[in-house]
Amino acid sequence: MSRHLTDRYLEAKRIAMLAADLGAAGREALLQREAASDAELAKEVHWMLAAMDATHTALLPVAEWISPDLSGLDARATAPHQYRIIRRLGEGGMGSVYLAERTDDEFVQQVALKLLNPAAEGSPVLTERFAQERKLLARLEHPGIARLLDGGVLADGRPFLAMEYVEGERIDAWCDRHGIHLGARIELFLKVCAAVDFAHRNLIIHRDIKPANILVTEGGTPKLLDFGIARILDQDAEVELTATAQQVMTLAYASPEQIERLPLTTAADVYSLGVVLYQLVAGERPYQHLSTPHLLSNAIVGGHVVPPSRAARAGRPGGAGETRPARRVPRDIDAIVLKALRRQVDERYSSVPLLVADLRRFLNRRPVLARRGRLLYRFRRYLQRNRWVLAASSAVVLAVFAGLVSSLLALHKASVARDLAEHREQQLQRMVDFQRSTLDSVDIQAMGHAMASAQLEQLRKQIDGSPDSVRLDAVLAKASGTVGSTDMARNALDTFVVTHALDSLDREFSNSPALAADLRQSLAEVLVHIGSYGHAVSQLRAVLAERMAQRPLSVDGLLSARLTLADALYRDGDLDKAGDLFGRSAADASGRLPTDPLRIAAEAGQARVLSAQGHLQQARQLQQALYERLRLRLPPANVAMMQLRGDLVMTLIGLGQRDEAIALAEPLVALNKSAFGPQSPQALASMITLARLQHYRNNYEKSLVLARQVLAVRTKRLGSDHPDTLDALHMVVTDQVYLAQDEAAFRQADAALAHLIATRERVLGVNHADTIASKTLLVRLLAKEGNAATDPQAMHRYMARAIALEQAILASHQRVLGEDNPKTLMAHGSLANLLSYDGQYARALAEARLTLAGQTRVLGADHPIVFATDNLLGDIEAAAGHWAAARDPYEKALAGRDRVLGVADAHTIETASRLYGVLSKLKDVAAAAAVRKHYLDPVIAMDPAKLNAGMRDVRQSSIDQVRSFQASLVARSLP
Repeated sequence: MSRHLTDRYLEAKRIAMLAADLGAAGREALLQREAASDAELAKEVHWMLAAMDATHTALLPVAEWISPDLSGLDARATAPHQYRIIRRLGEGGMGSVYLAERTDDEFVQQVALKLLNPAAEGSPVLTERFAQERKLLARLEHPGIARLLDGGVLADGRPFLAMEYVEGERIDAWCDRHGIHLGARIELFLKVCAAVDFAHRNLIIHRDIKPANILVTEGGTPKLLDFGIARILDQDAEVELTATAQQVMTLAYASPEQIERLPLTTAADVYSLGVVLYQLVAGERPYQHLSTPHLLSNAIVGGHVVPPSRAARAGRPGGAGETRPARRVPRDIDAIVLKALRRQVDERYSSVPLLVADLRRFLNRRPVLARRGRLLYRFRRYLQRNRWVLAASSAVVLAVFAGLVSSLLALHKASVARDLAEHREQQLQRMVDFQRSTLDSVDIQAMGHAMASAQLEQLRKQIDGSPDSVRLDAVLAKASGTVGSTDMARNALDTFVVTHALDSLDREFSNSPALAADLRQSLAEVLVHIGSYGHAVSQLRAVLAERMAQRPLSVDGLLSARLTLADALYRDGDLDKAGDLFGRSAADASGRLPTDPLRIAAEAGQARVLSAQGHLQQARQLQQALYERLRLRLPPANVAMMQLRGDLVMTLIGLGQRDEAIALAEPLVALNKSAFGPQSPQALASMITLARLQHYRNNYEKSLVLARQVLAVRTKRLGSDHPDTLDALHMVVTDQVYLAQDEAAFRQADAALAHLIATRERVLGVNHADTIASKTLLVRLLAKEGNAATDPQAMHRYMARAIALEQAILASHQRVLGEDNPKTLMAHGSLANLLSYDGQYARALAEARLTLAGQTRVLGADHPIVFATDNLLGDIEAAAGHWAAARDPYEKALAGRDRVLGVADAHTIETASRLYGVLSKLKDVAAAAAVRKHYLDPVIAMDPAKLNAGMRDVRQSSIDQVRSFQASLVARSLP
């Protein structure tokens, strides 16, 4: 509503009040004097006077007009829709809402029909607000918001809105009637937050969030209603001053800035959400004891809120004279609610997602940001999450397992014995969850590294001072590199802890098969976590057999066991069996709710297996469909959503669709930082993935910045020899190799790479896949150094070293991975490239053609790696001077890269530049001109200062090719 309409309303009301007691002549004289120059103002005054005459009363605020009861009447719209009004549902400041049936031919649908009150129909102010509500609702399509179904003008000229009819109960009453616990209340509240956040992202603030506007269906789905006073954020801010405007809020849920009539932002809705959350956890509103609007307004503006924990403990009288039972509200919830209810806007959560993130931290037992800075609190939270001591002895682990078993047994008894108090059962469940999370936090690699380092240190102490100490120390260092420290830790935990617990399980719970199956599955999940996949599979098969024999059959238990077995098989590399189990589980879970965790796990697992099998397009379709289905139902920080997003990123990387992968990966970094912490393993892993993607896009500088950040954190937290630290170091060195252009940079990259390879050989072993990856990087560095060498003999020495190393890598891949593995095929291609550099063109062509045939067979003809091999074939033929033979593979590579990667991609331009050079050699001027116009001229026109290093090289290569061709044309034109 504009300020102009507001001012006109106030002026019309003033004139109408003066004219109310005058006769007809006096009224006309007053109107001529006060409103003769403003026809719209005179019309507003006439409407007010007519309304006063019709009701025989003084002028009241619009909120006090009473609408007639229209139950049983028919309402026909100007559009071919007819509604039969059944009963009134409620009445607000400017309109009434009726339950109605839409009856068009044989189509019948119940709707909530909203009509303007008779007194409001003639007011431009209120009519505009009603139209505004329709515009807002038309923008909001979200499962948590009651949808607009229809709108327009009835046959008698009255505007109407037909909205989705929500048959439900207000959120606080629904929670109380079902007696749901605190965690479930918060999960329900988070769904409301998702709807509010969706409105905010569409630039709409609700301004009247309260339990009465949040109805929960019998199935437990909350719906946000009544956007009658909502406002679009990008409109000019206004301070509403009319008598009607004073009613466009529910005082008990209004923010201080609403009461003071200041310009509003999304922070007003954050405040109202804080009040609703207060009521859900404490059982009453803030300031509920204040009985007058004046006192309530002063209290809200004053900002002194009693923590919900104190209000909950007070146990004030409830309805019907009963005393409301006291509730326990954790201090974390106190902090979150009080932050949402801060008096100053800039001290609250600045957005709904930040409020959601803090509530998720509470549910995940992580420190909430509302209490950030309290060292003792953060330390206590850390202990709650990380009771596992990295180098603890197996006896400590066994004690944890014993606690887990006893807690599960107690929980089982609590479920059977109905006379146990509910809070005792909840405490036992929390204890079980905590012990499970403690075991899940075990870093098997770090533990193995710590054990191996400790043993090596003890041995060194034994030989210290002996005559052969130097020689023996070298022998120990070499021997330690051949021992897999991770395998050592895994075998110790499996043999002396888990297997011992499983043997005890068979003895102690032989008469309780259902409980034994639960315990066996928990222990099998630990085996999966530490990497003992084969042992986990055998235990999970036993769990599955027991679950299938149970009567009555536990559908959830059976599905959970099958999914855990499928995951273990997937991790163990048995993709066919894993895919079969995931597929059957997805079919069985298809009738469940879209957000059911077991259904999500089954469908996401099915897609993950397809991706691992190389069926990338099919995997992407399933992942994209699942992601789109859940995107509006689950918050972005949901763990399942983040896992699904990560899966989709990896599939897109495999498909070579790196722009789309980056678009998903960049927000995932922020989500992981927000959900788990900026230095959490999840955040660091997503940062490394993003670094790789930036590297693939030739953004080596951006990739290097990200990789160095991860390396610094992992070195500090895990140590310089931890496998995850070495993974980050490998990414750093990779970028350094690709950026190296001069002798100094080559030496720096060479030293870093030598250190990385030696460390990986010592920690992981000589034949580990990560060690081989670092050696492959060394091959690239040697090739770059050879190409940069000015001395032919030096160039040949570099190439000979690179070829020998690549041949060793290829043999390792053939032996371990097989001939058709993508890594083996890539090694063939790398060897072809090196042989070409060394002038061995026949051998190079044979290796390249073998590579192309295998990649086409395994990856498909449209994979970007296939186009890279086409480009390689062109390079080899061109290097050999076979210009005509080089043209065809270059043209195939250019067409494929243009189609899949785009015309402006660095790889596309690279191929176009090389094809242009070949066409110049073949003297095909017309074809060369077409390539130059479409591909080379646009990149040559770019500002090199705004390009990354990779694109600057591509641009310079294009310039060199064009200059060379022009020079050859000039030479041919000379006599």
